Amino acid sequence: MARTRKTLILATALAVGFAPTVLGGAAASAAPVRAAAEAASTGTVVQAGGRPTFRVGSGAPVSSRFDVSLPAEVTGQVRARLVLPLENPPMDSGPENVASSVHSTVSANGAPAVPVSWEVPTHPDVTELALVLDLPAVAAAGTLTYDVTFAVEDWIAPYLAPSLDGRFEVVDASAATVASGAAGFVIDRGTPDRSMRGAFHARDRNGVLWRYESLGKDVPTLTGRTRVGGGWNTYSLVTRLTPTYADGRGDVLGRDRAGVLWFHEGSGNPAAPFKPRVRLGAGWNIYTAITGYGDGMLARDTAGVLWNFRHRSGEPSTSFWPRERVGAGWNIYTAWTGTGDGVLTRDASGVLWKHTVSADWEASVKPFRPRVRVGGGWNTYSAITSTPDLGRWTEDDVVARDRNGDVWAYDTTYSVAAEGAVPGPVRQRIGWGWNVYDALV
Repeated sequence: MARTRKTLILATALAVGFAPTVLGGAAASAAPVRAAAEAASTGTVVQAGGRPTFRVGSGAPVSSRFDVSLPAEVTGQVRARLVLPLENPPMDSGPENVASSVHSTVSANGAPAVPVSWEVPTHPDVTELALVLDLPAVAAAGTLTYDVTFAVEDWIAPYLAPSLDGRFEVVDASAATVASGAAGFVIDRGTPDRSMRGAFHARDRNGVLWRYESLGKDVPTLTGRTRVGGGWNTYSLVTRLTPTYADGRGDVLGRDRAGVLWFHEGSGNPAAPFKPRVRLGAGWNIYTAITGYGDGMLARDTAGVLWNFRHRSGEPSTSFWPRERVGAGWNIYTAWTGTGDGVLTRDASGVLWKHTVSADWEASVKPFRPRVRVGGGWNTYSAITSTPDLGRWTEDDVVARDRNGDVWAYDTTYSVAAEGAVPGPVRQRIGWGWNVYDALV
């Protein structure tokens, strides 16, 4: 999944019963009322106590009180709305999904609290990307109070800025603003659930496999290492089949020195992340590189021919269709790692390439789009691997160890040319002394 953002144009249009000018729905008879309201002074809105803090994962909403003072000349019904501009909504979720992930109730003037729904308007007259909460209409008075609760679901919290800063507005029946003030909520994103944090593994020269988990911070950081178990030096090659997460999901492959390929299925238990191994078959010493990608497995033979093993949809993770030839010439690459949408390869000159899965990937003879150059200088690294996100986005990142033993994380970004995710230009050091390991997975 590429880390692009949809540019949504959103309006802060009012709910049914009001007709903003941009919608062209105001009746001619309302014009004198609007003109009088616009000529009048505007009231104030104060968020009592300032912005409250919502802690992700707490399960408890926060409450905020908005005190409204209206000009004396305002009469009739008025309606309040809370507008919180958005910066980086998730690209693969529609506006309705973003809006439905935010939950609120409101109590107006001490009345019983009632549920209210957020919206992310997207009609053509929209001028602002924002969450909009329209509150029930009430009779105008010199002072009004609104007690609003606020909560967001864990899945969307990583996409939100550390604070949502916007405004609280009150409008009359002609859609004229009669009171306004600043409004907002602080988002304490805490530590995301383990299902949203990546994990990867390193094997030391004694054959012990160690596990590192992301802490889900804006700048990639890792937990201390956790011992998975010994005996992994029985394998001449260890690679991931599917992305591995901190909650214990994700599968890896190991090929032993006799050429037998073994499958280690993710257990879903972070303390013991892999189930007992399952034998996939013999004869795998003919391959010099093996990696999982998308929903399948790739293997390059000693002649440089690449073979595709498609996973049998709906079948166990150990079930693949017979291999299919992709093409020759793949022995120009000295490093490989599968990603969620393809594979990254490094050639002998240190150039990193992205091979994105084609739209018709099931036509497995040609499963990839033409390769796209990511950048040079990657021969400084002795190991490269892909891992689920080490930050806050639940997308693949890239981890690379240089020849000094320092480990670097690259946040992925969407490439139009590659039509998929590639390592971005900025790297962050997340470890050092990793020359004790002979494999990163």
